[in-house]
Amino acid sequence: MRKSAFTNLISYESVLSHMAVKIVKLVRHNPWWKVPDWEREDPNLSRVKEVIPRKEIAIKEDSVTLLRGIRRAGKSFYIKTMIKRLISEGVAPRRVVYIPCDRFTRKEVRGFIDELRVRQGELYVFLDEITYLDGWRLLLKELGEDGVTTVATGSNPVELKREAELLPGRGIEGNEYYFNPLNFREFARFMNPELPDVSFPYNEPAVDNVFPWYEELEGLFYAYILTGGFPEAVLDYKSSGTVGEERYEEIIRLVLGEIAKSGKNEEIARELLEAIFRLKGNRVDYVTLAGEVGVSHPTVRDYLSTLESARVIYTLEAWDIAKKRHAHRKEKKIIFQSPLIATALAVYLGENPLEFVEGNVEWLVENIVASHVIWHIEEPIFREKHSFAGFYYDRNKECDLVVREGGKFFGIEVKYGKVKRKRYPFPALYVSKDELGKDTVPVSLYLLGLKKSGRSI
Repeated sequence: MRKSAFTNLISYESVLSHMAVKIVKLVRHNPWWKVPDWEREDPNLSRVKEVIPRKEIAIKEDSVTLLRGIRRAGKSFYIKTMIKRLISEGVAPRRVVYIPCDRFTRKEVRGFIDELRVRQGELYVFLDEITYLDGWRLLLKELGEDGVTTVATGSNPVELKREAELLPGRGIEGNEYYFNPLNFREFARFMNPELPDVSFPYNEPAVDNVFPWYEELEGLFYAYILTGGFPEAVLDYKSSGTVGEERYEEIIRLVLGEIAKSGKNEEIARELLEAIFRLKGNRVDYVTLAGEVGVSHPTVRDYLSTLESARVIYTLEAWDIAKKRHAHRKEKKIIFQSPLIATALAVYLGENPLEFVEGNVEWLVENIVASHVIWHIEEPIFREKHSFAGFYYDRNKECDLVVREGGKFFGIEVKYGKVKRKRYPFPALYVSKDELGKDTVPVSLYLLGLKKSGRSI
């Protein structure tokens, strides 16, 4: 009996010792546990000389919050600001735990949480890059059932989107957000806080209080095209007037990395991206793309879906206006969600970034306008892009973006040169470079008024 009890004691102590070692490894990721001025030691906050303001979201107690979006958009930095806010509001620092999931296993992460709950009570758990964990859906399910206040991010939105939909009733409903690069409104107001604070719906641009600022906004808009709204590129530009060369390599690596994490072939993805790049916004069908890449058209469809879920592109389908639905057999349009992604591809293919932007500005502006309107409307689950966005073409004309709301259609046509009006079977707004009229608005004024949706950060 005594030997058995001693053996059990040794076993228990060895488990605690093993866990203590693991928690020690976690300590360096949670500097607020030991010092009040922890920001100086934090690897995210200490590197940033200036904070770009972002929309704040409430952390719902006893529930799971999901943030999904492309890498380098600032998710890790954002959750560190959430941690800073919690502590400033009086939450005990040791009740706040940050776990970079690309460094540990699911079993280790669960062990950290269980051990710290015993020691500190109820926690605020931040799981960064959760899709690196095998079986992460089960972990979130368990935390949701246990009522652990959890914020999880993922830069593999393919997995995050698919698996999140399999978690009904786990405290996630209403707590899921897209995390995008900065839109032009956020960028411009960061670069010049004196700009008017205006906002309006995408189909009713009220720019009377903005157009006196046109010259300033036009200069900022060109800077936005160069940075694409990615925070590190924005800070590069603000400090030096240019985007660091390493940013282009980072973008290519992150795009191909998302493909690899999704189990796809990087070479096929690279060739497909190059084919999309060469299209420069022209219509295409899956069969034509498949012929260029040398794969089947179902493979093209699958890869495009992966790139879209990873927040790299949007695939726009043509509307059948009479039937009020997408015409799935017609040609598609593919846009990049950020102009920096397109520029990075140009650099990868041997082009000069500034010369590329100068020579392709109208195409890049079309991409920016479409992505901004989608960010303005989209919400996870209930208002996904495919439910409201598309484009229109017939034998004589094409409209860049057409939004369906309440059974009605509204078109947005980008004309960065001279505006030439066309007759569409729906009302349309013309987004111009510098013309302003009843149905025409300069792009910089238009985008300044477009807020992201309530479920987009």
